[in-house]
Amino acid sequence: MADQLATPADLAALLHIAEADLHVPAATLLIECATAVVQEVAGQRIVRATSTVTLEPSPGRWLWLPQLPVVSVESVAMDGTTLTSGDYQVRGHRLWRETGWQLLTAPPTEVDVAYTHGYAVGAQELQRARQAVVALAGAVYANPEGVSREQIGNYAVAYEAISARMEAAPYLRQGLRRYYGRSAGLITLGG
Repeated sequence: MADQLATPADLAALLHIAEADLHVPAATLLIECATAVVQEVAGQRIVRATSTVTLEPSPGRWLWLPQLPVVSVESVAMDGTTLTSGDYQVRGHRLWRETGWQLLTAPPTEVDVAYTHGYAVGAQELQRARQAVVALAGAVYANPEGVSREQIGNYAVAYEAISARMEAAPYLRQGLRRYYGRSAGLITLGG
């Protein structure tokens, strides 16, 4: 099942209709699509999930994990060799290793990390994303034909593509990136 940052009940509440009157398959599809839009804008998957990533680290002691927030690290393997938790430390959304992740004179290293990231269902931090998903899905659900303009005299109707209606507005994109995106950090060279 695809990620969902809102529920059909949330959509019914926005549209002021009884949940029993909601076409649940259509609502679920729209919520999943809107969730994909929101997470793409945020630049990451923001719902709680466990992922395994393969990273090619730069020389240094710090290794940044791509999905935030990091909840736990289940395993770390460097070039196929599993490291113990004593070989590295989890610090926020980074891993620190005393001997570094890559030597300047060695061939490139691959680090496989299995970790849990994102916000739990119901977390306060998900409310902005939930609001955005319900707004995007609600706009399409309430107007499935995509009518953008009607005229009665000499009858004329204009339609809008569903992809345009499921596009996040610039102010929404900016807010989601600011709230959920990776913030700029300080980079230490050689350390």
